[in-house]
Amino acid sequence: MENEIRVKGIFEQGYGIIAKALMRDKDLSIEAKSIYSYLASFAGAGNTAFPSVELIIAELNISRDRFYKHRKQLVEKGFITVIQKKGDKGLQQRNIYQLNPILKPQSSFKDTESPQSNYPESSFPQSDYPESDNTYSNNNSLTNNSINNNNINNNSNSAAAGDSNNNLNSELEERERRAAAEIPINLNASPLITYEGSLGLLNAIQREDLFQWEAELSRPIVNFAIYHGSMRGARGYPLINDILRKWHQNNIKSLSEAVAFEKELKNKAQIKGGAYVSGGKRTNQQNQNFDW
Repeated sequence: MENEIRVKGIFEQGYGIIAKALMRDKDLSIEAKSIYSYLASFAGAGNTAFPSVELIIAELNISRDRFYKHRKQLVEKGFITVIQKKGDKGLQQRNIYQLNPILKPQSSFKDTESPQSNYPESSFPQSDYPESDNTYSNNNSLTNNSINNNNINNNSNSAAAGDSNNNLNSELEERERRAAAEIPINLNASPLITYEGSLGLLNAIQREDLFQWEAELSRPIVNFAIYHGSMRGARGYPLINDILRKWHQNNIKSLSEAVAFEKELKNKAQIKGGAYVSGGKRTNQQNQNFDW
């Protein structure tokens, strides 16, 4: 039986870890510490988060100018690294925030998202992402994910059969780890936190539906669907639901299967050079590249 820890109250939506060294740093403003705390709450046990600027400034009740000013302190002192995702036209599409356990000062960091920018950041217009280099480190612990529930039951009385099953289990777990390494988010965070930190609030029906998908598939799979959908230009829940339904219909039961499935679809679309179905709309693949 797999043990599971459940929390209630204010921790139910998720929580993060904040180093005492940061909170005691007198060179950091109270706003900088607040921004870091906000990002940490989205990162959970991992070290990456990707809430939009609009969501951050709305929920912290600060202006855009004030946000950029104090976020800069965190970047320059090395507490966070901002990975800026851009389209082929050079327009900022979104940020991934990496919380650094070892300080990485960036005095030469140039923030391309000036407060005077004329383009939206979190409304996710038509995606124009270049191919991902997948240089992110694997910060997603898969110890408690559903792979253990999908392994072949090793009840053979034969030692040889036992070794064979153990090898198969190891191969499956390694496949899951490799798949997780390609996705720069905390796959074990609450899907609700992942979704609302990227795409906005869900209504009660959508929240319940998301929880049902988590129970049916797994938390890492649902989180990957949210990330994949946001990279494809999702503006709301329908595209995420479509992705999850498609995986369910194709008997996807593990993270590695979901990653392989999407890669195959993308490769086929690129070979044909035709249209790719995205959120119910057909778009020319030559004009739409996405990380997933």
